[in-house]
Amino acid sequence: MKSITKKIIIVSISIVVLVVVFAWWHLATELNRNVPCAFCNPDVIKTGMFYEDDLVRGLCTYKPLQPWHCLVVVKRHVERFEEITDEECLAIGRLLKKINKVVQKINGPSSYLILQKNGCEVGQTVPHVHVHYVPKKVSDNKLAPFGLLWNFVWENFQRPLSKEKLAEYVGIMRVGIENQNLA
Repeated sequence: MKSITKKIIIVSISIVVLVVVFAWWHLATELNRNVPCAFCNPDVIKTGMFYEDDLVRGLCTYKPLQPWHCLVVVKRHVERFEEITDEECLAIGRLLKKINKVVQKINGPSSYLILQKNGCEVGQTVPHVHVHYVPKKVSDNKLAPFGLLWNFVWENFQRPLSKEKLAEYVGIMRVGIENQNLA
């Protein structure tokens, strides 16, 4: 009987979290429609970038859902995934693999989320193709997956990393990627 009750509670919490997340994404997207593109902003690129090639950039996000939450951003300004070239798609995949290798060495997560949103109806708040890499460590907490979903809601309320902490993350990621390129 207890296990059925726990399952009902978990499913109920999941539904509430998903409703709140989608409502917040919709509201956040409406508020951000007339904001200039963050990923075309030289200041954002300068402060968060740890990797760049001809097609993509790797950025540490200033409001991470988890430690070592990174973004892969297509350099060319395109809003939706179907607009990118095959070469850009391959470059995204190559950089995600590099990021994962570095983060595995630093943080040792057992799992990670790769997320890419297309359109305001699914919560895309920056209209520029980018992919989130969100690592997650092992947890005995059965509700841990819901905590990660909840972080998407709270992301909009949390304080950004300090400039010093963001610079530290960028430096560590940059060195990790460069070491892979030398190997």
